[in-house]
Formats: sequence, C-alpha cells, structure tokens
Amino acid sequence: TALIHKRGIDIEPVTLEVGDYILSPDMCVERKAVADLIQSLTSGRLYNQCTAMCRYYSRPILLIEARGGEHLCLDKSIQGVSQDVAGRLVLLTLHFPKLRITWCENAVMAAELFDLLKKQQPEPNAETALGIGSDLDLFAGDKHLGGAGVEDFLLKLPGVSYRNHRSLLREVESLAHLSSLSEHRMKSIIGEEDG
Repeated sequence: TALIHKRGIDIEPVTLEVGDYILSPDMCVERKAVADLIQSLTSGRLYNQCTAMCRYYSRPILLIEARGGEHLCLDKSIQGVSQDVAGRLVLLTLHFPKLRITWCENAVMAAELFDLLKKQQPEPNAETALGIGSDLDLFAGDKHLGGAGVEDFLLKLPGVSYRNHRSLLREVESLAHLSSLSEHRMKSIIGEEDG
C-alpha cells in the first residue's frame, strides 16, 4: 500500500465487501499472493469473490503477486503444485470471461500496474464502494433481489429450495415485495407442492 501511495495514488483505507482495491467506479481488483491464490482456488473462496466482482463491476481484475521470491508454477513436478490448481484457474477464466488475470513479480510492479490502470480513469466513490455487496445494500427495500446474501436468506425460508429459489429472484423485486405476497401468489411462483 505504501508503494502505491508513493506513486501518487490516493488510497482511502476502508473495509470492502467486494474486492481489495477499487481503482475506478467500474474497476475492481482482487489481489492475491501465490499461497493465498492456491488456497482460495482450492476452497472455492476465489470463485465467490470473482462472482461478486463480476456482478458489481464491469472491469474485474485478479492480480496475482509473487511475494518474497515465491512463484506461481503450474507444473506439478515443481513446488508440488497440482494440476488441480491449473485446472481451476482455467475454469475460472472460462466461467468469468470479463475477469482479467494479471501477474506481478513483486509489490513494486503491482504499484506500477495500478498506476497504469488508473490513468485517465474517474475516481471511485468510497461510500458507493462500501455499499457494494453489503447486506444493507442487498436488503434495501428499493433494490432488486440478488446476491449471495439474499440467496442464502431465501433458501432458509419454508418451501424455498435450490430448485425454486431462482423463480423468486426473477419474480420478486425486493424483500418488502416478497413479504407482501399472498399465499396464492407465492404458490404460483415456487410451485404448489413447495408452497
């Protein structure tokens, strides 16, 4: 972060729900060290992070940064990295076509990359970035239903299952709208046998 600041880029330190850095209103960066990348790919956490970035930003970026001499090696005979990691990276690129993946050898190169990416880009709004992906944003009455938090909430409701929750997401505009539905309308959305 200090290296980024030294390049003249102002940083507002805030805790974000989506991404590690917001470089412009449409550009979000998830920054991973090699070890964290491998762990995140294996656990599925990176898939969820990419889902959120691609949902809320038109220019999502995954920055893989080597730290302390570590390297990303996808040959399973070197450093014990399995082909599973390479396969998961390939699946990530196929599933998220607008996700850009970039590598940097160190933090200095990462700061240079941020500088290049920010050139002639509008400044992001910290307050807007803070609201993206938060439960308050997802559950606000005038917002459309969407996001992992809302899906988790819906799946806990009686009669709502993986089989029918997408119908609710398509048909209902907000949680306030959902709570105002009649029993008959709810059954017509999720199905008679579940309602």
